[in-house]
Order: sequence, then C-alpha cells, then structure tokens
Amino acid sequence: MYINRYLSPVIVYFYSWRMVLFSIATGSIAIFLYDYLDWKWVAIPWLPVSLVGTATAFFVGFKNNQSYDRSWEARKVWGAIVNNSRSFSTAVRSFTTCSPDADSVSAATENRIIIYRHIAWLYALKNAMAQRTNWEHRDRASERQRRALHRAQSPCEVEIAKYLPATELASIKHKNNQATQILDLQSQHIRDLRRAGSLDAHQHVALQNLIAQLYDEQGKSERIKNTPFPRQYATTSTLFIFVFMTLLPFGLLPQFVDLGEKFMFLLIPFNMIVSWVFMFMEYVGDISENPFEGLLNDIPISTIIRNIEIDLKEMLDETDLPEKLKNYAGTVY
Repeated sequence: MYINRYLSPVIVYFYSWRMVLFSIATGSIAIFLYDYLDWKWVAIPWLPVSLVGTATAFFVGFKNNQSYDRSWEARKVWGAIVNNSRSFSTAVRSFTTCSPDADSVSAATENRIIIYRHIAWLYALKNAMAQRTNWEHRDRASERQRRALHRAQSPCEVEIAKYLPATELASIKHKNNQATQILDLQSQHIRDLRRAGSLDAHQHVALQNLIAQLYDEQGKSERIKNTPFPRQYATTSTLFIFVFMTLLPFGLLPQFVDLGEKFMFLLIPFNMIVSWVFMFMEYVGDISENPFEGLLNDIPISTIIRNIEIDLKEMLDETDLPEKLKNYAGTVY
C-alpha cells in the first residue's frame, strides 16, 4: 500500500503516458481531417459528446465507489484478523495456565505450539491471497511490482515450515486449503487439552468460538479474492471511456474553430487534459478492484502479518523477534 501523502509524479506518469499519447493522436487526427483534408463534417456538435461524457462520469464514479468498497472491506477483514489473533493468543496463554494442577513448563510448551501454529496460519492465508487469478492484471508493470514484493520477503512456504512441527507440515503439504487445515489442527489440539483436563468446558467453548471467528474472517478474505469485480461493469466502463475519448476532439473542434484558425491547435492540449482526467478516474477504479494482487495500492498483508507475528512472540517473552518490514519507495507490503 502506497503511504506517502501524494502519489509520486513518476507513478502518475507511468499510469498516464498511454492515455496522453492516445489523446494527442485523436486530437491530431481531428485537426488533420478538418483542416488538411477539408472534411468539415467531422466537427460534430458538442451536445451529444457532453451527454456521453456525463453518462461516462456517472458510470465511472459508480465503479470507483464499488472498487473502493472492496478494498476497504478487505482492510476491515484483516483488521479483524489482527484483533482476533491477539484475543486468541491471549486466551490460550490465560486458559492453559489457570488450572491449579497445571505444570508451568508444559503449559508454556503448549502455548508456544498453538501460537506458533497460528502464525503459520497467517502465512498460509497470505499464500492463498497471493495466488493469481484470470481477472487480475498481468501486464509487465504489475509483474514488476510483484517481483519487487517477492524479493523483499521470504516465501510463505519457508515461514509456514518455520512455525509448524514437521509431522503437521507433512499432513497439510498437499492439501488444497492449508489455512483451513491449520485451523482444524488448532481445534483438535484444543480438544485434546480439554480431554486432558487443562481446559474446562467454558474455556474450551471460548477458544472454539475464537477459532470460528478466524474461519469467518478467512472466508471473507477468500470471498473477496475469489470473486472478481463484475466483468460487465469493468468492461463497460473502459468501453465508455474509449468512446468518449474518441469523440471528444471532434466535439471540441467547433469551439476552437470559432476562436479562429490560428487557435485550432489549442485543441490538442485541452483534449489531452480532459481525456487524462477521465482515463485516470478509470485507472483509479481499475487498480483498486482486486485488493490482494500484490500491487501498489493493495492491502499490506505482509506488514500486518509481521506486526501480529512480533506481538505474539512478545507474548511468549521471546527476544529473537523478526524485524518490522521497511517501507520501499513509500510503500508498505
């Protein structure tokens, strides 16, 4: 997620240069047809162009609202995962040591196993969110951003192996949904603690409810990841923008002709400005509709998980803590 106060001019340029070239081309073609080929009929009235522009603006605004809503919902889901992770780990440490007969050494060992398994769940869920889908961006710039993210972090498989016992790692290695299987292991472990008398019935139910909440947030995250923004809205928005940008210079021609032939070339910069505004609005929605792509404005899952990891290991009084992820060019991952 980009966290500087304003977008870098380099980023704006990167997202804009194609649309700028397109608008310069359409403006030049309009002047060439009107002035050099003497096709005066290409100077169409402004009213139909303005109607198309108004309809396009409303449609793009609707798309952007829905795209932002998907992104914000994803952030709320991972905010809930942060809260539930802390609550679950605190409850585990409290409940497994409250029995008068509890062995402090064995209780600490059980706490460490469960909390480490929870950290492995976080990385397994992150790995699921990192999988590519058919509707996500596959252009060179997007792939470049993903490669930069990959270089900055350890692979999820390495982190999962770090926090799971070898037997458990082998049992989930070939499962389709490793995050679900890890939560199931948590549930079975808590059941065994209940049978051994380390938990009473109330504590057992409380911990199972927290696991159910983690399942709930995992399901919400998977729903956003695996359900594309409706393609009819995404496609139609791009089509409307293309139609408007194509018609725009021809609708502007009469306005600049009225100013005089020597001012006709002003059409090109003004056409470029108006086209840039509309197309950049389209891009804003386009890069926000899939918040788990690993792109510039996506949810910073890696940073969230690293912060949870540090919090939970500090609960265990461990001193060998991982470093917080550093910002890269004003971006947190």
